[in-house]
Amino acid sequence: MNQVKSILGSLIEPLTKPETYQALISNLIMIIVYIILALIIIRITNKVIEQFFKVQNRGRKANKKRSKTLISLVQNIVTYVVWFIVVTTILSRLGIKVEGIIASAGVVGLAVGFGAQTVVKDIITGFFIIFENQFDVGDYVKINSGGTTVAEGTVKSIGLRSTRVNTISGELTVLPNGSMGEITNFSVTNGAAIVAIPIAVTENVDKVEEQLKELFTSMRSKYYLFITTPEFIGVDSFTRDELILRISAETIPGEGASGARILRREIQHFFNVKGIEVPQPTMVQNDANNQ
Repeated sequence: MNQVKSILGSLIEPLTKPETYQALISNLIMIIVYIILALIIIRITNKVIEQFFKVQNRGRKANKKRSKTLISLVQNIVTYVVWFIVVTTILSRLGIKVEGIIASAGVVGLAVGFGAQTVVKDIITGFFIIFENQFDVGDYVKINSGGTTVAEGTVKSIGLRSTRVNTISGELTVLPNGSMGEITNFSVTNGAAIVAIPIAVTENVDKVEEQLKELFTSMRSKYYLFITTPEFIGVDSFTRDELILRISAETIPGEGASGARILRREIQHFFNVKGIEVPQPTMVQNDANNQ
């Protein structure tokens, strides 16, 4: 019984001393100061990193997407380092020996590593994605896993552990980097807009081609996504009622489908203005009485 009283007394005694509360308030104030300083340092450092890459890539259009990727990576690393320093400083302030924790981290890390292999795989894969330049922020990609497409859209951000992709329908997909298999990047090479346009078989193909050249020249300057002037490839096929014309144009990376939609719209409007006929459905009537 005396031992219990002695233990309780040793626990309660510090609470009766003003020094205890002074030390507690002092530690709380310093912890708040450390956190505020960390937030300020991270914010300033992020701005400095952004400005640094802007200066380095001024006038280099091809490096803008790459810069966004590297900015995101460097900012993440800086954030982790700052918070690590803050946490260790706070622990030291509270009288906890950080050296012992760091020394034992290797043993604990080895034990945890067996249960965190997926996280390690995600981080390693993230490094390969960034430094091999497999894709950048702003690229349009299709990502497969096990032969199945798990995400297709525009890359929003690339982190060490995961990648965020905005799909064409608006959803945000977060993928662990280690889960990515086959990656198709549509933004590396120029796109191709290829369309098949039907006209009535009675139309003069040479005349239509000459008229379309005027339209294509104006489209080249009207739409930024066309790298080359659209051109008439030739007659792809024909039937009793229609001729199928093949039109092609080179576009900026990832804009082949958009270029094709623009071509169809502009050509349809042009045909209406110029009075170029398109195939009309015909009805064939079989009169059983005449057989």
